[in-house]
Amino acid sequence: MNKKWSLVEVEDKAVNKLKRELKLDTVLCKLLVQRGIFNKEDAEAFFNPRLDQLHDPFQMRDMDKAVARLTKAIKDGEKILLYGDYDVDGTCGVAMLHTFLHPLNKNLDFYIPNRYKEGYGLSMKGVEYAAEKSCTLMLVVDCGIKGNEAVAEAQSKGIDVIICDHHLPEGELPGAVAVLDPKREDCEYPYKELCGCGVAFKLIQGYAQENDIAIHDITSLLDYVAVATACDIVAMTGENRIVTRFGLEKLNTAPRASLEALIETSRRKRPFGVSEVVFGLGPMINAPGRLAEGRQAVELLIETNKDKALEIAAALREHNLERKQLEKDMAEQAERMVRMETEIPKCLVLARQEWNRGVLGIVASRMVERFNRPALLLAEAPDGRYVGSARSVGGYNIHEAIKESSDLLDNYGGHKYAAGVTITSDKIDMFKERMNNIVKETITQEQMTPTFTVNALLRLKDITPEFWDRLCQFAPFGPQNMRPLFMSKTLRETGFVKVVGENHLSIAVRQGRSETKYGIAFGQAKHIDKIRTKPFAACYILEENNFGGKKTVRMNIRDIQPAK
Repeated sequence: MNKKWSLVEVEDKAVNKLKRELKLDTVLCKLLVQRGIFNKEDAEAFFNPRLDQLHDPFQMRDMDKAVARLTKAIKDGEKILLYGDYDVDGTCGVAMLHTFLHPLNKNLDFYIPNRYKEGYGLSMKGVEYAAEKSCTLMLVVDCGIKGNEAVAEAQSKGIDVIICDHHLPEGELPGAVAVLDPKREDCEYPYKELCGCGVAFKLIQGYAQENDIAIHDITSLLDYVAVATACDIVAMTGENRIVTRFGLEKLNTAPRASLEALIETSRRKRPFGVSEVVFGLGPMINAPGRLAEGRQAVELLIETNKDKALEIAAALREHNLERKQLEKDMAEQAERMVRMETEIPKCLVLARQEWNRGVLGIVASRMVERFNRPALLLAEAPDGRYVGSARSVGGYNIHEAIKESSDLLDNYGGHKYAAGVTITSDKIDMFKERMNNIVKETITQEQMTPTFTVNALLRLKDITPEFWDRLCQFAPFGPQNMRPLFMSKTLRETGFVKVVGENHLSIAVRQGRSETKYGIAFGQAKHIDKIRTKPFAACYILEENNFGGKKTVRMNIRDIQPAK
């Protein structure tokens, strides 16, 4: 299917104002305006993030209560249980709290719920564990905002709970000692997009402020926050961008033994940016929670002995390789199921009893990429019901479509582009038909057409070392601050284009009399004959390429179209 290119339009007046104030290239000023930056002061804060730009943690609702209760627990040597979700955000949050609290109070334990036996959130089994271990305080990370019953059960057992969550509350809040969540309606904290580990870091920051610990004495924990923030795919703006910038700096210059072991085991080249963290470290940290016990991830993340850390990291790598094979097999099965249909449905609802529930969401995303339409995959749970994960195409609200079918479901939840469902097997066929009809009536052809959002037109002659250096200051990249996608027209290849690997193009191009620029176009060998004979347009990101010890800037070409 041909891909659509959509060029982002910005107001010339705002761009020209920034250009006068900053003496910057027009394209860079356009990128700043797209990020909501309209004056010199905001631009300087964006290009030079500082720790003193972090907000006062006590602006967060209940922070005073949380810090007071934590301070008492530390002072009295109470037994504290750290409870976190089984993904990267939760396990990094638990590991960070453990690393910070252990020198202050050795009376610590941690608990990661089993994805299959307990499901998502604060579980009753976790509360029972806290009671068995004589804990009097639970710190809950990356979940808990809907854990009303579990919190009440903990209270009945004499256990106080502090929640550090970032998910949207629904209905009455749990009756915890403190509920830290910037998305609370009554919370006036100025930045709403922290991940769970980020909220837990604000608790640490609040404790530090109350106990005369300097901010620079807790910044060693920011590598945990950076990994969690990157892997949880939250907005890379404001405080998230600050903590990620400093966390990545520590990760690349003085990583703790556990993360150093993960970096080495990932076999990825340094320096590590957001992409390297997301695709190199994240899957290994996630793997135990998908296939075995998430506790193993925390055991690695708090390990201070390098040899022991490497041993655990190797086990995580094996789990991840197993996960990859499961994912590959499931994706092939799912694609065959779609191909067997006489007509590909507008919404793909696929169910198999034996599929692994830990990778349903990943494979659903694969189906969305492959067929350009919403997908929902289901597998059987131990109680005989089926659980499923849904993913959607850009612009289409899959959660609303599922809501219209909620009478067929035992449970559902999620947001616009990702959701989960629980259903009995006898209703799957009805659900499949209903979802296909709903999506068919509400989705547009435009939503099913893959679109590249191009940030700016760029001339090859403007890709200078100075331009590149300033572009690098836009990092770290992530949602709402994505790596810019550029478009260049009337390009001509210089006679050196060739197919590399199975299906990729190595390319050298010029635009008019510009210097030759080099690039790679993954999966686009089909274009080789066309670009040899005719001018073409390309959309691409710029990236650093380190080959033979020589660093150059290359074009990573995402799509090629005939020149107009």
